[in-house]
Amino acid sequence: MLAGLLLIAATANGQALPKPRVVALSERVHVLLGPIQHANPANRGYMINSAVIVGDRGVILVDSGGSAEVGRHIASAVRGITDKPVTHVVNTHFHGDHYLGNVAFPDATIISSEACREMVRQTGGEWLALMRQSVGDSLPGTKPVPARVTYPDGSRTRTRIHGVPLVFWVPKASHTAGDLMVYLPEEKVLVAGDVLVNGVVPTLQDGFLKNWIGTLREIEALGAAHFVPGHGGIMVRRDVIALREAMERFQAGVKRGVRAGLREDQIRPTLDLSGWERLERSYVLGRNLNRAYLEAEADSFDE
Repeated sequence: MLAGLLLIAATANGQALPKPRVVALSERVHVLLGPIQHANPANRGYMINSAVIVGDRGVILVDSGGSAEVGRHIASAVRGITDKPVTHVVNTHFHGDHYLGNVAFPDATIISSEACREMVRQTGGEWLALMRQSVGDSLPGTKPVPARVTYPDGSRTRTRIHGVPLVFWVPKASHTAGDLMVYLPEEKVLVAGDVLVNGVVPTLQDGFLKNWIGTLREIEALGAAHFVPGHGGIMVRRDVIALREAMERFQAGVKRGVRAGLREDQIRPTLDLSGWERLERSYVLGRNLNRAYLEAEADSFDE
């Protein structure tokens, strides 16, 4: 098993993908912690965490990576954990780094929210182009593969796959329109996609800040012991609280600026962004401010 985990997939040009760090949260729940840097030629677009849920007859994989190559790399890591086949792949949202690896699992049932499937259909070409540009490669064999099984907005669906009790939770639009989280009630593990991040600035470019904060409050009340973010290390409840409080401070600062009649560029110097500026992907702060400003401005019209 260990030998399998140490295998690193090599690309056509000889560049090796970074190997994941494997964390076992229980006998049947394993996490592949990938790099946290944005897609680049060094990581070949491998920049996410995946969860490997081992059932009686197969594996449920949560998030498949950003290309066919990354998907195969993740599949290799799964084989180091179990010889059971990947029969289901769950996509947590429509950002390409999380689902463009679906194509590496042609026999698996792909699962997502309804909104995610629609966004994959609408924006899949754009995400593929972005990944190609970021990695500097044509990413042969990669194409958007939308889900076949979907769940509606606002739903929490209890089910069982290969003997594993699962809850597919589609919250109100948070990180994106169409987030989907997976809760394992017996293990008390929540696999959250990018609704949770650790050591990385949360990205708001497609987000809904007010909803997202509300979702984090619901996550805090869940009673889970372990939280698997889309990027960064495994989290516990105090980490979720810290993320929510940071986002609330950001939201409150932007709202104060809007109420004072400040422009977006005038608001930024009034915000304490030092905590996020130290984290990976701090370059998204400008986009985050723009999104939060537009949301606060829209809300102000209703006050």
